[in-house]
Amino acid sequence: MKLYSKRIIFLISDQHFIPHGGIGSFAKGFTEMCGRIGWKVDILLDKAPNNHKFTELIESLGANTVWPLEPLRYNEHTATFAFSDTINFEKIINFRTSILEAFEENLYDMIVCNTQEAMTAAYSMTINKYIPVVFYTHLHSMIFRESQGSDVFLDSYHNFYNKHMEFTDIVIGTQSQKNIDELTKFGATNCALLRMPMSERGLLEQYTGPKKGVLFIGRWEEGKNPEAYIRVMKECGLSCKVMTNSTGQKKFEKAFEDAGITDYEIRAGITGQEKVDFVRSSATFFMPSLRENYPFAFLECLGHMPCVVLDTQDWSDNFDEKYFHKVNIKDAGETITKIYCSEQSNEVLDYVCNLDDGVAEEWIKFLDNFPGKRSNTNVAKINTYETVKYRDYIKELDRKHLAREDFESVLGNKHKFLNLCYTDNDTYLSKDPAFKPIEEETGASLFEGL
Repeated sequence: MKLYSKRIIFLISDQHFIPHGGIGSFAKGFTEMCGRIGWKVDILLDKAPNNHKFTELIESLGANTVWPLEPLRYNEHTATFAFSDTINFEKIINFRTSILEAFEENLYDMIVCNTQEAMTAAYSMTINKYIPVVFYTHLHSMIFRESQGSDVFLDSYHNFYNKHMEFTDIVIGTQSQKNIDELTKFGATNCALLRMPMSERGLLEQYTGPKKGVLFIGRWEEGKNPEAYIRVMKECGLSCKVMTNSTGQKKFEKAFEDAGITDYEIRAGITGQEKVDFVRSSATFFMPSLRENYPFAFLECLGHMPCVVLDTQDWSDNFDEKYFHKVNIKDAGETITKIYCSEQSNEVLDYVCNLDDGVAEEWIKFLDNFPGKRSNTNVAKINTYETVKYRDYIKELDRKHLAREDFESVLGNKHKFLNLCYTDNDTYLSKDPAFKPIEEETGASLFEGL
């Protein structure tokens, strides 16, 4: 039986629980990182995941997945906001349900929110008084406020979540000091540098095989600027490589056909070694993206090939400019043709590896230093136990519906237990420093049926 030192809730929407998106990559990389440092991750979703292969992958890495048994549907929200989007209150409730279902079974040391509605759900229950609740910055508009209004979200959405980021008892987790500086400028008061680990560890290793093609990574959407990629590639006449989703694949195929481009290769929704090989075997990377805050696709490619970005965007300021090419769109084709298949020095891969080094230590230090609220009295029922399985304790309360105070009292008193043990499925609290949980029965999953 494997034991863990910490247990983490990772909140993510089903919409983003996919292999080819930045948040999905973070879910994979974070789960793998936690496995390396002895932490257990429970991934909480707003509804059942649609991407079953990715779910299986995440669970194979050691994470549990939790979602509401009967989630609220989003039909009315989608119909009301057919041409724009704003706060999804049904999604907030679904995330709250997932959090409650998780706390019925286990105790947690940290919550990481990767979706705005998840942040609202967690904050509404004041869990952040006892354990850190991290609101992670994925959207460009979360960092660069002047870009708000250029996306699909209404002002009501931006104003609501901008205010969340000003709360002193919420931690705004982000990927770079540049992002912290931007957030602080707009009123965020509690930012922490908590970088994302490389999700595909093979991209930290040197590659010496053959290379071909100018690579583009991203969905077919305005912010990724795929039309610019097509125009530039038509000008260059070089081989094209695209990594996208299934919808993007169809759109790229049509765009290539319309442009008269026949030399191309497209991969949809790939992960693992297939993704590593596809990226590392590319000759050049072109990223014309318009809106990013810290594009992980760029970092994945940087160590393996010359990279070209546009000079009109400031997201690239997160990285050392001596390792890539920043050009005007009218010069992009000429630059790509000139550097195509040129060697990327080992120094650049070392730079990428150095950025990845210490990521786990940042998260460990952050969690160890969090000053959670502690109870100074012994009135809570949990204090009557010498050793207890948390799940059994909750069942003994005999609630028809778990109350926030039920797990809040445990969070406030857990420091009185010398031994807090996590297994794959359970949490144990003991005042005996030598306590070790007995081997659990195998075969039945904690979250079976959810």
